[in-house]
Order: sequence, then C-alpha cells, then structure tokens
Amino acid sequence: MNLKGIKRIPSYIGGLFAVMAGTFFIVAPEISAGFIGIMLGVILFVAGISEVIGYIISIKQFREENYGKAAGAEIILVYSLGIMAIGIFLILKTDTVLLLLSAFVGIFFLIDGIVKARRVFFLFSLKDFNWWMLLLLAIALIAAGIALLINPFENTRNIIVFTGLCFVISGIQNFCTGLYKKTEK
Repeated sequence: MNLKGIKRIPSYIGGLFAVMAGTFFIVAPEISAGFIGIMLGVILFVAGISEVIGYIISIKQFREENYGKAAGAEIILVYSLGIMAIGIFLILKTDTVLLLLSAFVGIFFLIDGIVKARRVFFLFSLKDFNWWMLLLLAIALIAAGIALLINPFENTRNIIVFTGLCFVISGIQNFCTGLYKKTEK
C-alpha cells in the first residue's frame, strides 16, 4: 500500500466505526440506553485516536497546503485530545451521561460539524469531486448540534436515535473525506 493510501486509513476507520455505532443506536435504542455512556466514551476515544493518527501521518501535507493559517493545524490535535479526554470521562462517569446527554451530544456535533466544515475548505479545492457533499454533511452536523441545544428531546430513546443518526452522518463524512482528500504532489 502506498503512502497516500495509508494517510486515508484513519478517516476510513473512524468513519466506519461511527457508522456502525450510529446504526446500532438507531436499531437498538433501548439496549443502547443501558450502556450509552460507555459506548459514547469509547466512540469519542477511538475518534480522538483516529484524528491524532491522521494528524501525525499528514502533518507534512497540512503544512504544505497551509492548512489552518490562522490557528494552525494543531487545532485538530487539540480537538482530538479533547474528545479523547471527554471519552475517558464518559467511560468513568456513566451515570452522568443520561443527565447531560442532549447538551453534550449537541455541543459535540456542533463542534464536530464546524471542524469538518473547516477541513473541507482547507483540504479540498472547488475543483475536487463532490466537495459540496462533504460541506452539506458538515452543515447537517452543525444543524443537528444546534437542534439538540435549542430543543432537547423529551425522552432518552429519541435522543439515542437522533445521536445514532448524527453518528452515521459524521461517519459518512469521515469516510468521504478519506476518499476525496487531496493527494500529495
């Protein structure tokens, strides 16, 4: 496998994991409610590791493409470490998850959507195939995050299903980013 293919592996793994977890949330919300804190913690921890690996593998490419001139590419690293820390907290404090689920998931998807929208603008040119689809998926995540913060659902089942849908969207966006990412010249 060439270096270009290796750089895409974290996007594929993170995307596949998010889609699988999201599908499970949608299909079996009652089962998910019993251990949602642990599941969310593991999902966030794995997503953080995936992003850190992606950052390490592609730091040279980020630098060459002037990714993140204002804040630097390190914002992705800080974001990744942050979601890993949140993941560990959720694994250790599962009882607080259901109390804060709607707000937490809303904030997570709002930030995730913003980071992914930013990534679309810096990693893709307007000539890249389907860049707009990735942007729409990022906007959908932002809208989902805002919806959860403004109008939280009344019962846990709806929140879990909605969270699953957001994870599926996020996973598809991660997977598509791996497919359409600019390659090194």
